[in-house]
Amino acid sequence: MSASSAPEHREAADFIASGYRPERDEAGLEAIEKAADRVLEETGIRFLDDPETLDMLKQAGGLAAGDIVRLDGAELRRIVRRHAPAKFLLRGRNPARDTTVGAGAAPVFAPIYGAPNVVLDDATRVAGGRQIYGELVAAAHAAPGLSNTGQVICVMEDVAEDGRPLEMLLAHLIHSDKPFMGSIASPAAAGAVIDLTAAAVGRPALAGECNLVHLINATPPLTYWPNPLKCLRAIALKGEASMVSSYMMMGATAPVTVAGALIQGYAEVLAGLALAQLWRPGAPAVMGILGYPFDMRRMLPNFGDPASQLVQFHAAGLGRRLGVPVRGDGAITSAKIDDAQSGAEGGRVVSAALASGAHFILHAAGWLEQGRTVSLAKFRRDAEALAELGHGMPAEPPTPLDRRIEREIRGRLERP
Repeated sequence: MSASSAPEHREAADFIASGYRPERDEAGLEAIEKAADRVLEETGIRFLDDPETLDMLKQAGGLAAGDIVRLDGAELRRIVRRHAPAKFLLRGRNPARDTTVGAGAAPVFAPIYGAPNVVLDDATRVAGGRQIYGELVAAAHAAPGLSNTGQVICVMEDVAEDGRPLEMLLAHLIHSDKPFMGSIASPAAAGAVIDLTAAAVGRPALAGECNLVHLINATPPLTYWPNPLKCLRAIALKGEASMVSSYMMMGATAPVTVAGALIQGYAEVLAGLALAQLWRPGAPAVMGILGYPFDMRRMLPNFGDPASQLVQFHAAGLGRRLGVPVRGDGAITSAKIDDAQSGAEGGRVVSAALASGAHFILHAAGWLEQGRTVSLAKFRRDAEALAELGHGMPAEPPTPLDRRIEREIRGRLERP
């Protein structure tokens, strides 16, 4: 089969030729919902090694056989629509930098998440570390185009794993007073970061407001691993936000077609979104359905492929029908250097996220090489491009962190 005749390319070509807008296709979106309902009812979702989640789902009417639970999709939608907020306030240490996430609000942009490597300005490639991480947070704070400083901008390879959540927290609090994202290293780490961030923000908890948003990923196909499930519960019970996402490789971990990927991804995230509301009705949540064609020759996803933009547009339509904020991807690319390929692929992806009406756009700056690398030069260029489009907030020095909070975090890091 030639590349131009592959199913995902035919769908993209039809989209471009017809001027079709998925948000106007209520019948098509309803068909995706119904197909996902069938997946939930007949196949179910696997929830691994978390009896509390299984018990909660059974109380909500799920039928469990081992670690697989068959669910009623229509009931899950009712739970989400009844309780999940259409928007929420994400607070920073500086109230002037608070951002609204959701209906009617400007999109929130956060940098790349999870890169193990860093390309410096002299083109040297190094492993991520504590010092570089602080520099990246400072760069995110100084960038008017970024309204959120993210989380795991690079991996701190020079810090023991159990110390990384608090080291990253300290970097975000010292180098910025913008909102940022929470840790999902473990339920205990998530809880500690939530409590220390609340102390640093220093404002009482209020309905419709939170201090952190956390990336909770399903594992396609149709699986949730124990750590995301336990983190989801810990985060929801504390009233903080979860970004429940399915990040699919079309043709590998999901069907190759756009429609098939949307059906699977919607089934996965609907279960997670409903779980957050079962643990705590009203807990803020963001929905993310992302799909990228998988290249069997290179055994890598094709970031920037037009099929991914079709997934983005339909995902945003499904999110609007569900009544929750929607995630989008930023300037992501398969390019190894910041060249024309990088600009073309990243520009297409972020443009689709903006045009779809996505509310929280992750990986908005710095992404290279399938997300394995954060480039300092591309980080600045991406953020400057967003600022030129009128997104973000004024660049001002961060307010100093309360020394008591800093001492508390450093004290915890020094404990055996």
